[in-house]
Amino acid sequence: MERVLVRKATDLGADVAEALDFLEYDFAGKRVWVKPNLLGPHPPEHSVTTDPELIRHVVRGLRARGAGEIWVADNPGGALQRNVSTYVAPTGIPEASEGCFRGIWETPVTIPTESRFLREFIVSRIVTEADVLLNVPVLKTHALTILTGAIKNLFGIVPGGQKSHLHTLAKSGNDFGELLVDLYQAVPVPVLTIMDALRGMDGQNGPSGGRVLSIGKILTSANPVALDTVMAAMAGADPTLIPTTRIAAERGLGPCCIKEIEVSGEFEPIKGFRLPSARIASGMAGLAAAIAYPLIQRRPLLDRKLCIKCRRCADNCPAQAIAMSPFPVIDRRKCISCYCCAELCPVKAMSVPGPLRGLVQRITGR
Repeated sequence: MERVLVRKATDLGADVAEALDFLEYDFAGKRVWVKPNLLGPHPPEHSVTTDPELIRHVVRGLRARGAGEIWVADNPGGALQRNVSTYVAPTGIPEASEGCFRGIWETPVTIPTESRFLREFIVSRIVTEADVLLNVPVLKTHALTILTGAIKNLFGIVPGGQKSHLHTLAKSGNDFGELLVDLYQAVPVPVLTIMDALRGMDGQNGPSGGRVLSIGKILTSANPVALDTVMAAMAGADPTLIPTTRIAAERGLGPCCIKEIEVSGEFEPIKGFRLPSARIASGMAGLAAAIAYPLIQRRPLLDRKLCIKCRRCADNCPAQAIAMSPFPVIDRRKCISCYCCAELCPVKAMSVPGPLRGLVQRITGR
């Protein structure tokens, strides 16, 4: 039976030490890739990126266990042509990595996959150099996949510009979830997870524009699927409605039923957690998804009062559906509703509309 530890954080150093021991992995002499969520240059209190103090204690805990090399690294969202440590400095993670931070967007490699979408993934070379990947995601909602957890955080092994291409191959929430599971299966090293739920994010506009929550916990498991199942249960979601969790369970990669998991610690639902409204249709599969998805598909909305005309949405739109004139203008015929524009907007000027606004969009074409 797979095991998940849910620990209320009281002494972060001791809590991380317990989490590392719970994983029952011998880190001595190993090359460890610590993989946080570094979506963009957001300060820790926004709960978009992994808490820097959690990373600090993970690095110290790995050193205490004799890890041979420790690399803290991630590929931020969008194409990046500059020094990544400078770009994500506001997150606090480069400094908290205590000399272990590494830029990884250059010289990518390919790893094979049996995905129906493509034959190989272009990924950062570090995934072939490490002995183990220690995944440190944040507990958040996601406009396309409902929740983003251990499996979704692995999307960060793909360099920013390549992420856009993958979105064009798998446009619906269900297809994108399948592609993420394909990526997880292609990772050539063990994937262990310590989830940051010190703060979290809920609501329609996760993973970067939702409501910040104070949760005060960390979750740990050697099985990413089991951890994501417990995360979903804490968020009040049926794990089978989360595409990544359901598909991974169908492939025998882990359980998506909480009764099949040995949960230790302070497991309890998060009071008042708000899930994205697209959760029902996103959980459908096959013909049902093919029929339902176009009916509930919603295009992002722009708030011109907030927009700073930075072009980040236009430059990183996978479908090239956004032009600047002088504000961003979305071509509704090209938009694939991946919500990358909302995810990458530094000032939350792009948002995902709720069900009522989405229905109006379908009726009026606006």
